Amino acid sequence: MATSSQGLTFVFSGTTLTITSVQVNDNQDLLDATHLGVAPNARRIFVSGLATDREVTIDYISTTILSAGGSGALSISGPISISGNATVSNASIGASVGDFVRGSATFRLT
Repeated sequence: MATSSQGLTFVFSGTTLTITSVQVNDNQDLLDATHLGVAPNARRIFVSGLATDREVTIDYISTTILSAGGSGALSISGPISISGNATVSNASIGASVGDFVRGSATFRLT
């Protein structure tokens, strides 16, 4: 059954934003454990590392630009639920004729 994304709320460092899209990405460090005993033309061997990163990317409607390097509490509630401390890794804002002022930001959860 499909789940609607309507009703999603987003707050960062006390600022509530009207978001138009959200993407959550988890990344796991992989360590190369390939050794000389691996057969020729065989695939490399990778094992899980010790670190996991979570990035959240949002597009939003607002004249507020979030500052890269800014940190604070991040909260997403609704069909996707995430909370924790985060740092803005990049941010942008733009405008065009006949459209709202839109921004985009990527956060790294800490």
